[in-house]
Amino acid sequence: MMLRRLLLGLLLATLAALYANAYWMQRVLRLDAASHRQDWVEAVDDRAEGGQSRASLVRHAGGWALQCEMRPGYEWPFCALQVQLGELQQGLDLTQFEKLRLWVRASGPEPQQRIRVFLRHFDPAYSSSGQDADLKPHEVVFDPAAQAVPVEFRLDQFMVASWWVQEHPLPVHLLGPQLDRTVLLTLTTPGNVQPGAYRIELEAVEFVGLWVGSAQFRLAIIAVWMLSMSGYLLWDWRRSRRKLDQALRGKRALKKANARLQMISGEYEAKAHHDALTGVSNRLGLKHDLRLLMRAQEELMFPVAVIFSDIDHFKAINDSLGHDAGDEVLKQFAHCLKRHIQREDLLARWGGEEFVLLMPLTTAEEAVEVAERLRKLLSEQHWPAGLRVSASFGVALAARHDEGEAGVDAAMRCADQAMYRAKREGRDRVVLASADEEGCGESR
Repeated sequence: MMLRRLLLGLLLATLAALYANAYWMQRVLRLDAASHRQDWVEAVDDRAEGGQSRASLVRHAGGWALQCEMRPGYEWPFCALQVQLGELQQGLDLTQFEKLRLWVRASGPEPQQRIRVFLRHFDPAYSSSGQDADLKPHEVVFDPAAQAVPVEFRLDQFMVASWWVQEHPLPVHLLGPQLDRTVLLTLTTPGNVQPGAYRIELEAVEFVGLWVGSAQFRLAIIAVWMLSMSGYLLWDWRRSRRKLDQALRGKRALKKANARLQMISGEYEAKAHHDALTGVSNRLGLKHDLRLLMRAQEELMFPVAVIFSDIDHFKAINDSLGHDAGDEVLKQFAHCLKRHIQREDLLARWGGEEFVLLMPLTTAEEAVEVAERLRKLLSEQHWPAGLRVSASFGVALAARHDEGEAGVDAAMRCADQAMYRAKREGRDRVVLASADEEGCGESR
């Protein structure tokens, strides 16, 4: 039950944490006309490359607008709206973000007015000249008219422009995308455009990410699961250890209780509660010992197994060899049982050639094993006059301590019935009481 509650709690907490990480732990960096430095936004055209195009920047409360008069005169005429994100050699670390959102519109004479978006990165290995052309460009191309506003890109969609790589040969470790020192965000007209008037309007830019990255957050959740399960296993081990210690203390207390019983019984017990012929307890003695034991350690003695045994063909022994031989058989039989049971078990002569064995803290399966072992031991004994002596055994269980002595009495009746069934089935065998026998349900 505890493990189920722990797993359910961890599952609910994990779902809540993942939802919170995705929707409540977002960090957003917004750039617009109200928040961004005005001197970091400018219009750029191809005149520096020998072209004739002319670009101008219009600032208004709603953002920035690039107005471009595209003219022939340069192989790749262009105009661009350029937003500086940080100081040249420092830039902005975009690795802490996952998405880019643009509130942008474009118009011009082209059928599809595409825009190229560049994120330009500084690295002293290739940008030491300080020229914008030496900043590594990461590029996407799209048509604003075909997208809902704002347009959202994953930053991993930006790839290094192949034309720049051809012009700037780099070592292998610098070939891929780099966004940890991004200096410029540039919105540029596409290549090979026809002359005319173009306009790019930019209202705002947002970089969106998580305060804790998804990968790190999932690792943290895994760590919490590992720590929680380790804590549960440690707690469960300590609980099991306490139960084991309690059981051992109970067993020791049971032994002490038996020792006290033997001291209290004394000579009175020997005379009134013992069978004079065999030396084991009689029926009265067994009842007396059982009550004392239950009074001292009732909850610790259950389950109690009951074994009834009856010497097979004992009347024939008396008739053929006489009662003296029969008495010797009874004494040797009792001595064999007594010598091969545990000290805590209670053995009594129930009457005639019947004996009963009460075994505290013993399951039905264990009791059947004990009875089977005793049955085999009897066949190995050397009996008077070369007799072959066997016995039939019936086994039952009193499992519930709340039934007290009445439960043990019921188990004794069940064991007695099982013993007689062993007789009917051919003798010299062990039979476990079943629920089919009258008064012997599975609770016994």
